[in-house]
Amino acid sequence: MRKIVGSLAALLFILAFAFPASAQSLKDIENHWAKKEIEWLTSKEIVSGFEDGTFRPYTQVTRGQFVAYLVRSLELPAGDSAFPDVPASSRLYKEIAAAKKAGLITGNDKGLALADAPVTRSDVAAMLDRAMQLKGDYTKRQPLTYADASKIGKYAYLSVERMSYYGLIKGTADNKFEPQKIATRGEAAVFIYRMLEKLGMVDSENEPGQTDSQEAEIPIADQQSVKVRMNTKGVPLTYNKKKTDAHILSTDVHYYYHVGKASNPLGSLQVTLRKLDNGDTFVFTKFVHDGTDAYSASVILPFEQADSYSLAKYSSFGSVNQQHHGVFGVDKTSHPIGILSVKKGSAIQNEVMLGKNYLSVQRQTNYPNGQRSVIRELLEEKESYEVGKDPDRQTMTARIDMDVRGKAVSESWMLISGKPLFAHATHRDDWFKRTITDYISINNWLTADGAYTKLPWSIEPSHQMGYGRNVGRLQGGVYLTAYKENKERYLRDLVVNALADLDTLSEGGLTAGQNPMFETEYTSSGLKSQYGLTAPYIDTRHNENAALFLKNTAEILNIPSLKAANLRYADFLVSQKGVGNIIPVTASSYLIADYYKAGGPKVRTHASLNHTLGEMRFLLETYKQTQNAAYLTTARQLKAGVENLNWVRPNGDLWYQYNGNQVFKGNDYENLTLMDLLLSQNIFAETGIPRSKAFDAMIKQKTQYLVDNERPIIPAVIQLLREQGFGDMVNQAYPASTRKADVEDRPKDALDLLAE
Repeated sequence: MRKIVGSLAALLFILAFAFPASAQSLKDIENHWAKKEIEWLTSKEIVSGFEDGTFRPYTQVTRGQFVAYLVRSLELPAGDSAFPDVPASSRLYKEIAAAKKAGLITGNDKGLALADAPVTRSDVAAMLDRAMQLKGDYTKRQPLTYADASKIGKYAYLSVERMSYYGLIKGTADNKFEPQKIATRGEAAVFIYRMLEKLGMVDSENEPGQTDSQEAEIPIADQQSVKVRMNTKGVPLTYNKKKTDAHILSTDVHYYYHVGKASNPLGSLQVTLRKLDNGDTFVFTKFVHDGTDAYSASVILPFEQADSYSLAKYSSFGSVNQQHHGVFGVDKTSHPIGILSVKKGSAIQNEVMLGKNYLSVQRQTNYPNGQRSVIRELLEEKESYEVGKDPDRQTMTARIDMDVRGKAVSESWMLISGKPLFAHATHRDDWFKRTITDYISINNWLTADGAYTKLPWSIEPSHQMGYGRNVGRLQGGVYLTAYKENKERYLRDLVVNALADLDTLSEGGLTAGQNPMFETEYTSSGLKSQYGLTAPYIDTRHNENAALFLKNTAEILNIPSLKAANLRYADFLVSQKGVGNIIPVTASSYLIADYYKAGGPKVRTHASLNHTLGEMRFLLETYKQTQNAAYLTTARQLKAGVENLNWVRPNGDLWYQYNGNQVFKGNDYENLTLMDLLLSQNIFAETGIPRSKAFDAMIKQKTQYLVDNERPIIPAVIQLLREQGFGDMVNQAYPASTRKADVEDRPKDALDLLAE
């Protein structure tokens, strides 16, 4: 009975291939992630469909079938013998004989081809490798970072390294190779297509990611792609070029298109896949429209083998209170849409953080020296999305709609993961709530160039809705602090993304090991009017925050190349006396000016009290790390500079800044400087420096001012005040904190204060 059933199955299989369905008639691949590859290969008769009009992309492939695909695709010459288990009557005898002659298949230790055995992904890698070597010297290898690399068999390991280097194998969305997984017909089609693409045997107009239609489809992983579609008829997307940039723990792959015909484009489209080391991928989409008409576009994520979804929305936890801020005005950005969980049964297949659509106009002021100040004027933050499912095909689709307005820039972002972005729903909910309450300190408008955040009104060019790449906000201290507490995947992704943002701002300097100083790219109108200082320039406090972020990230994520990142900034501080960027106080003490412009005429600005305290503490922390006496000497000179000045204002508060004309100006921060003073006393004790009486006097003065004027004091500062003997000043007005983070995990540096 088994023989009869087996023979009948074989006959049906032969009949299916005897009457192949054309690419145009395949009815079960419309929403499949490998649709383009399958259609191209069927059009070339390398693979074929079944007589019922299906392709069956999820059906497993045998070793013999995959060998046949290779032989047909490479048009290998016929062989004169096969293997003992492949008789001349076999329908695959011709292809297997050709493969044996070419060396694509060698048989096992018993000389058998095992043509009917399922082909694993390891087998696929080995066969692809042999096929590539037939066509050239494709011997370069890529160190494997797949989470399951140790499970790859010795016979296939080098092949996987080579095929990963040449892009024939990309791994899964959760950064696995799955060496023993049986390849499906859909996956086999993609493997064969990528091989032909690498060998230059694919018509360029049909390549994945390349298009002259109204839709571009770009592969993300073996079973995942993203589509960008122009919804306005008659506006095609024409492929232009592709570029790759390596960052620390991530890689950017940029796809560039003309909007409209290449001969007369209306604008441009850039799609960037930022692939993180854990397999997650940011997708950044950017339209620049040079024309005047308004168009519509969509970013589409199809999901195979999915039957349900859920959407955790930020708006479920309240709305952002976009109050007017004394420095920044009103920030019109809010938060992402939320996390889409795509499921098969109860199991999560993918999770996607969906961002919103941001419309803006680039504004810039050009200066006679050839430099410029650059900002973005935000026009609108938009939320338009749809999630749909097709139960019959077990597919789901997520879509983000984008406005493409004339003379404007339109951007959106999403983060795709094969794992839950939050392991614990309570952590997710807490982060959503925090994003709403602290929205002004958590980045929402993410792009491949870096996060854009609200800037003060006092910028050039002047716009109330001015946004820019602020170094202090690009560094991901707020995410790193949260990640240390709960180790959630989404927060780690944001930390890695912040590394890429800083690297992009430094034009690759961070990855190159230069540990660069990060320049501010927009002009402060106040600095320009007082000192003639224009962008680009170095803001010392922003660079301090960036250096601390890099050092702390290196320790937490174990990144050896960044563990000395703080030394570059410490060396910069030591060098400022030599270049004259200081404000002398006495013969042996001084303050470092807050801003420094490299090249051109020297511009000496002012020194802020909080900047100077931060610099001093940074140098002392670096001295503890290195025992370099130069850091200790400079820190002592800055300490003496602060102590030899009277920072008390007539109203009882402290002054904000001191300039070279011996003039104090400005309103001080409510908590930041007080925190700096308290933490300074702590690090004095750690480095053998006596407690400063002048600093104690300023701590008392500042605290009394806040108490008398009923100003808020954050819990971390209250805790420090109590620890250092100033509790009697705040005990009556401010209740003791019971929150664990305030009592046990008190912020240790300015980076953590900013996160708080």
